[in-house]
Amino acid sequence: MSHYPTNQTLLQRVKNQHDDDSWDEFNSYYRPFISMIVASCKLRSHDISEVVQLVMIRLWKSLPKFNYDPQVGNFRGWLTTITYNAVRNYVNSKAYKQSSLNNLEESHVPISNFEEMISESELDKIAEREWGIYICELAWNNIKESFESNIQEIYPLLLNEVSPDDIAEKLDIKRNTVYVYKKRLNKKLFAEIRRLNDELN
Repeated sequence: MSHYPTNQTLLQRVKNQHDDDSWDEFNSYYRPFISMIVASCKLRSHDISEVVQLVMIRLWKSLPKFNYDPQVGNFRGWLTTITYNAVRNYVNSKAYKQSSLNNLEESHVPISNFEEMISESELDKIAEREWGIYICELAWNNIKESFESNIQEIYPLLLNEVSPDDIAEKLDIKRNTVYVYKKRLNKKLFAEIRRLNDELN
């Protein structure tokens, strides 16, 4: 799988439902994001995997007719809408409500409809937040091998807001070196985040 997908090219390729390689590539880039959104909707773990699968099936059916127009909106917005509708339909189904009543011991409170659980505007905020987390992780995975081991060790520490002094002590390097590494890391990371946002969003 390429680390440098072209979103519009990929969207054209997955219109062919028999192009397994393109679908696998699409699945690898977007399924984790969809899973993050669904997981934020307070569902039980087995419901999350089922809803994600429903979303992927819906996408597989819808993408051949989908025409991407960046003037209308970004692709992530369309994905979020499809995911929202899938979760809403799932939660509002009779089977889900009955299952919720049968599993009160799981500390799951049955909800009469999805709108009581989460609104569309709330889901948009969740999607925005989860996209930021997802794209940052994807960007780091794409670029981390280009850095020496010290910088690779610094990244999770910076992510957890460990102070430069503590990082310097932990890695046995100078405090000024931490700032130099941080600057190099941020420059490349932010460039990769911008690229991914342009191509996947």
